[in-house]
Amino acid sequence: MSFSSDLKQTIIDHKFKNACCRRSLLLGALSAKAHITKENEISFNADGSNTIDYISDLIHEFYNTSVTVSAPSSGGRCKKASFFAKSLYTMLSDEEEIGKVLSKLKCPLCKSAFLRGIYLLSGRATDPEKQFCLEFSLGNRLNCVVGLLSECGIDLKTAKRKSEMIAYTKNSTVIEDFFAMAELKEAAFCVMNVKITKDLKNEANRVRNFETVNISRAVEAASMQYSIIKELSERRLIGKLPDELKPTALMRLNNPYMSLSQLAMHSMPPLSKSGITHRMDKIIKLAKELLSK
Repeated sequence: MSFSSDLKQTIIDHKFKNACCRRSLLLGALSAKAHITKENEISFNADGSNTIDYISDLIHEFYNTSVTVSAPSSGGRCKKASFFAKSLYTMLSDEEEIGKVLSKLKCPLCKSAFLRGIYLLSGRATDPEKQFCLEFSLGNRLNCVVGLLSECGIDLKTAKRKSEMIAYTKNSTVIEDFFAMAELKEAAFCVMNVKITKDLKNEANRVRNFETVNISRAVEAASMQYSIIKELSERRLIGKLPDELKPTALMRLNNPYMSLSQLAMHSMPPLSKSGITHRMDKIIKLAKELLSK
């Protein structure tokens, strides 16, 4: 099963103690995905028998009506469920009424149940290990549901994919917030862990690249110093350097691969890195002057 399918199964398997929460989940699902016909019929499409059975049981519990399930004419996994419920029809046919649902929820857990319902019928989440992406297939409910989610602090972008309208986000923080608000804690922690792991890897790469650049620069500087001092030695001009600089020049000549920090430690007496750098700059400047004559 996919990350998204597992998440939906988690929603189905959860047992809400309060009837108001189960009803909120049902309202969230139907607010996002229900279609209304002129014959007062309410219908929705869903993938998988588990989802259809779960929503059908909730419809029977709260509206005491049976649900007819049939495969769509185009075939495939997606099934169509339809039923009649006058009071529910009145609410679902009026977007203003749907927009008031959040303010009418009864207990603190009803909000998370409502968000779970929206995700159950219309949502899809990509495995965070592969990509951060959360989307909702909302059709003509797009503006209404996007507005409801915005009230909860979940801001989504909208787009048209083939023949359907979707709302989506690729922002990991928004995805994490949605899962947390829907009390889908394992999914929220999964996103958080992937973010932390990626941040650590990126930081490690930055440090490694920084160290590589520094090492490269140090090697280039040491090579330049060695070649100049070697030429100075071959032309027997080292003796013309000031006495305080000769030991440092000879140390570089005898240790072409040492870093400046290592040269500073081996100096007698030991020098600071800034001290050895200052001496080496003087040596190179004088060496170039001597070699140019």
